[in-house]
Amino acid sequence: MLRSLFIFACLLPFLTASPCLAEGGVQLSLEGTSGPHGALMELNVTAFDTKSSDLRTVQVDLSLYVAAGTPSSDVLAILNARIQAAGITTVLPTTEKRLASLFVSDATRVRSRVGGDFELTITTSEGPPTWIRLERPARLESVSTLRIAAVGRSSIDGRTGTDKLTLELDAKANAPSVSNSLHKHAGALGWLSDRPELSSWRPLRVGDGLLVVGCSVSVSSADPWWLDIGL
Repeated sequence: MLRSLFIFACLLPFLTASPCLAEGGVQLSLEGTSGPHGALMELNVTAFDTKSSDLRTVQVDLSLYVAAGTPSSDVLAILNARIQAAGITTVLPTTEKRLASLFVSDATRVRSRVGGDFELTITTSEGPPTWIRLERPARLESVSTLRIAAVGRSSIDGRTGTDKLTLELDAKANAPSVSNSLHKHAGALGWLSDRPELSSWRPLRVGDGLLVVGCSVSVSSADPWWLDIGL
């Protein structure tokens, strides 16, 4: 009994310690310029506050209506300021006005919905996504296109390879049907994937068994979808 208590006392600091930071670098690439009626962009980013001693996560929510002709670089500049103010580390390179990128460190989740001639690509830069989920608008009137690109690396000899998956989503598509279709299409391409939940999907291996080490996801639609990615 005393031996068991001693072992438990030794293990207690490890059992109660804060979790280590996961590698969760993410790149947000925004392309386009808002149309003649302006555009609404909604983006939620959850990431670790690396300046906090307790490794807490913070969430930044941006719901922004921009005027006609606003370039993507201006939108990401505003998002960058909001994220940095919350204590999250970011890098905003100098880019062209029409195509801009923002890099966010130690992210755990990104959720977005963009419209008005903008297209957002979310890239997991330091590993595969934990999940990819699409949440449909209340009403769909047009066909949407989901594009996923993945890069894999061999754990044996370091070989790398890339592959792409494109899925057309009709007006009846919903989160579970998208997840199921992704699983089937990925299998037909020789990918290994799974469905963490009924409404989500993630790639595990591409090509001839290469482990996924990065993934880019975008959706084009006149009816903006919520794109939800876990890291």
